[in-house]
Amino acid sequence: MTYTVKQFMPLITFVIPSIIISVLLFTLTEMVLWSMIVGFVVLLIMASFSYFMGIRGVLKEKDTETK
Repeated sequence: MTYTVKQFMPLITFVIPSIIISVLLFTLTEMVLWSMIVGFVVLLIMASFSYFMGIRGVLKEKDTETK
């Protein structure tokens, strides 16, 4: 099972703009709560994890069909 950059482009195009926009919003906001930052980091980690598990499941299913 091999992973390519092409498979992760949707995740990259979600994560990078999300980080840029949130950093801008966090710097422009006067009072940033620690819970907001932690919640955002958890959101990105869980979104990345679920995307990776989906890619892994599809590739695993594809490998079993070809054997």
